Amino acid sequence: MAFNLTPKNLSEPTQELLGADLAELITKLAEAVAEGQARLDLSSAQVLQELARTQVSIVPSIRQIVTEEGAVSYEQASPVQVSLLELGMLPTFFAFSEATVEVAMDLKVVEQINSSGTVNSRQSLFAATKSLQTQRRLNRDVSISTKMTVKLVPVPPPSRLNVILNVENQIGE
Repeated sequence: MAFNLTPKNLSEPTQELLGADLAELITKLAEAVAEGQARLDLSSAQVLQELARTQVSIVPSIRQIVTEEGAVSYEQASPVQVSLLELGMLPTFFAFSEATVEVAMDLKVVEQINSSGTVNSRQSLFAATKSLQTQRRLNRDVSISTKMTVKLVPVPPPSRLNVILNVENQIGE
């Protein structure tokens, strides 16, 4: 399944549904978590590209020279341009370790009736908030709350991103 990772326009009009099939709601939650993970991964990949593009000048070595008389002097190598990625900076990758959504709703067992009036033998759970909204409007003591908890944890970068640096010392050969 491909995700549309372009930002959503929150100013577009929406329509509240009276209810939905519970299986669809659970699927939508799973898809939302997967889309969120894809957005996190894409963000880390973009940071990785920026680290590879950003060049800085560093002095790769400084040699300290101490003479027999005890005088100390320093010689530094010529500066070189390296990327932040070459210096070992890596983006942080995150993963959802947990996603919990709690919603107060009515659940009903329903069966579909086709246009000819025949009952579909498959029953399903239907979730709705209509009666809870009515009870709230009538000032009845109904605790209606929606709670969403998401736990993100840092994870190691992809193994192919960990490049082994081989240093060859050709001094004194």
